[in-house]
Amino acid sequence: MNGTIAIDPLTDIGPALKKCRPQVMPDTDALLRIAYDAAEAGNFAHALQCYERGAALGDAMCLQALGYMYDVGEGVTGDKAMAMALYRKAWKRGSHAAATNIAILYREMGRKRTMFRWYERVARAGDGSAQLEMAKCYLSGSGVRKNVQAALRCLAAANASDYITEYEREEAQAMLMGLKPAILNGS
Repeated sequence: MNGTIAIDPLTDIGPALKKCRPQVMPDTDALLRIAYDAAEAGNFAHALQCYERGAALGDAMCLQALGYMYDVGEGVTGDKAMAMALYRKAWKRGSHAAATNIAILYREMGRKRTMFRWYERVARAGDGSAQLEMAKCYLSGSGVRKNVQAALRCLAAANASDYITEYEREEAQAMLMGLKPAILNGS
């Protein structure tokens, strides 16, 4: 050695120089993957830590996933009020799936009209799953007045959407087929 000292610039700098170090933002996508893998392995404590860290950074998916943990009591004591608050924050940050979870919480509370309005919000964003749920509401009169024509429009929108599971698409198609005889008979 020639008398020089090896310094790791990210860990060995003095306190005054630490203020000059650029802030390194964690990759919230990586936090999500780590948390998901931890939850799949049953390590809910680690998943919770990762989701909380991402949520503190304002990541919508972490907020939603954290809300889900509180919603169903996965790794934490179930807390529907906390779940609702987290889902609302996720919605404000652009998570449409969080709005669907909000609608489900309102359905569980028996607040069908509010549930329907949340499905409408998600449907306006092009979500076919929400269109399917709205169709069911129109057909049953849950949270909204019964309206077969409105249900048909929602089912057609659900069927045309890119944002719907294959199972839900099949369900929408089956509902459309089931309504055709009623339409032809003038019901």
